[in-house]
Amino acid sequence: MSLIASALYFRPRLEAALSALDKARLKLPIIDLQALFEDFDAQPVMLTDLPIGPWSSPVADAVMLAKIALCLRPRRVLEVGSYRGYTTKLLAAHTPPDVWIVAFDRDPRHGEAYRGSPLAAKIERRVGEVSEEAFASDPRGHYDLIFLDADHTYNAVKRDTEILLPLLAPEGIFVWHDYANWGRFSGKNGVPEFLHELSTTHPVAAVSGSWLAAHSPVWASENGAEPLAKTLRASRSELPGEDPWTTGTLRG
Repeated sequence: MSLIASALYFRPRLEAALSALDKARLKLPIIDLQALFEDFDAQPVMLTDLPIGPWSSPVADAVMLAKIALCLRPRRVLEVGSYRGYTTKLLAAHTPPDVWIVAFDRDPRHGEAYRGSPLAAKIERRVGEVSEEAFASDPRGHYDLIFLDADHTYNAVKRDTEILLPLLAPEGIFVWHDYANWGRFSGKNGVPEFLHELSTTHPVAAVSGSWLAAHSPVWASENGAEPLAKTLRASRSELPGEDPWTTGTLRG
């Protein structure tokens, strides 16, 4: 660990102040989900739990993820880094009755939010470290929705994504949390840096109004590229004519 990273690791407020000076960090094109899903804004989300404390997801991100699930209507969902299980519970409450959700976390105590509730019948808890072996029983293309919110360091996000991405269905959506301008100097958050690299080979976009970023294999297909391009242009109307995947203009 460098001297700067060591000095800032336990000083999140100081790091946040320094990060605010870096206006060039977030470079992904922005996707407007209302333009991608016609009924996105109309989807109702009910919040019964508002978790607080370290590593709690912002409410806006939780609502955005629930709306994605409502529009996508997945049959199988994978959440990696489920922690206390509030996001898992929200996904279970906003997906069809026959959906199967795999909640994966290294902490054997994970899932307190839904354990013992009726929603637990839709959820399979798994405990372990992310590895090829941990998901060896899952066929390629098995999951319609994958949400990754585990170790945020660059190396971990890269490893986890490379293991999990083949498990995504051809028309599914892969969502990362914490595409956000924090943790750069301490090394706690390498999500932006990895996703910028991934976007050179895969269509990846930041989700407007959130700390989420998303990818779908269908966006690279002939049928999926045109609708996606329209929503990206709509969300970046100040950049007419630019290719959203190659532009050097920064996310504002």
